[in-house]
Amino acid sequence: MQFLSQTTPYPDETIESYLLRLSQDNGYLGFADMADILWDWLVTQDHDLEGAFPNELHSVDVYKASQSSNFRVRALRLVAQLSGVEASGLLNLCWLRSNTQFGAITAVSRKGLLVPRQLLRKSGIPVCTECLKQDTHIPYLWHLRAYKACHKHNQQLTRICGQCDAEIDYRASEAFVECECGAAIKQGPKANQADLKLANALAGNAAAKLVGLLVWFSQGQSISFDDDEFSELFVSYFSNWPNGFEDELSKTVELAKVKQLRPFNHTPFSNVFGDLLKNSKLACAGSQGYNVVQQSIITFLTKLVEQHPKKKHPNLGDLLLSMLDAAVVLGTNTEQVFRLYEEGFLAVAQTPKKNAFLKPSDNVFYLRLVIELQQSFAPNIPTHQQQFVPPW
Repeated sequence: MQFLSQTTPYPDETIESYLLRLSQDNGYLGFADMADILWDWLVTQDHDLEGAFPNELHSVDVYKASQSSNFRVRALRLVAQLSGVEASGLLNLCWLRSNTQFGAITAVSRKGLLVPRQLLRKSGIPVCTECLKQDTHIPYLWHLRAYKACHKHNQQLTRICGQCDAEIDYRASEAFVECECGAAIKQGPKANQADLKLANALAGNAAAKLVGLLVWFSQGQSISFDDDEFSELFVSYFSNWPNGFEDELSKTVELAKVKQLRPFNHTPFSNVFGDLLKNSKLACAGSQGYNVVQQSIITFLTKLVEQHPKKKHPNLGDLLLSMLDAAVVLGTNTEQVFRLYEEGFLAVAQTPKKNAFLKPSDNVFYLRLVIELQQSFAPNIPTHQQQFVPPW
């Protein structure tokens, strides 16, 4: 079996877009019609592939295969064979699973670009009508929630159908220039500067550094990517970086002094700063690259400790960190922090009871000692976790 029309994928195209064009180019009534025929053919070639290729367009991407990602890949390789394209070329159109995370948020990867899964649109894919006039396909950028304007034509993506007020989604309508109701998609208005600035950044080399900051800002400021003001607030916030961020932290410190209920050497760091250190991990994928948020936090905390030297009476430099928070400051993992404690590099505020073990959430390490230890080691290579104590 071989498709009569050998459809060539665009480098920036999504897998859903390519398969939709493939079905159209070969005269099928729709993707589901082609998927039924593919399903029968795949099963005859490999009985393990039964159910590995869905008949719904929005479910075909590899990362959406719940328990059978490997079978989905195998099925797509066979589809590539029928389409006369390289299997790698077809897989490059997919979002693939990744073991790397942005904090607690799982990531997906496309041609090496790691993106927090939260950043992908679940329903509704807005479009640029001018792009579709030139090349009828859907770029992967339109699937990103923070990408709201076309960086090529300086116009807002059209998100809502002018006829039925429904969200535009080519995966549901199985058409590129029409809504599911059959109405033609109208051109969007001129893009605002904030949306356009973000769109250009996501389409350029800054995307890898930007995607984590978008998630960190969204969670920290409690604002959705879909909010009309998101881009403007994001651009404004980072145009004054890190001064605005440091001012926020300084206000938090002053508020802590006013609301102090117990000595600072008995006060958990999280009681003052909340999940500041935990959430900073959202700004960068794993330990890969330079985390601008974490570095700004550590710079601020270093100044805080310097401004509050060790004295008879406890001060803000004596706040208590958990093992998890200490690991963030030190740029390492909790195992290394525990080793530092066991081997005497880090003292604890209170020695654990006999036969009791330190828990990662226990607030036992003085902020001052963790910062001083962090300063005593040379800066780490950005792509690796810091290792303070050699392996056993």
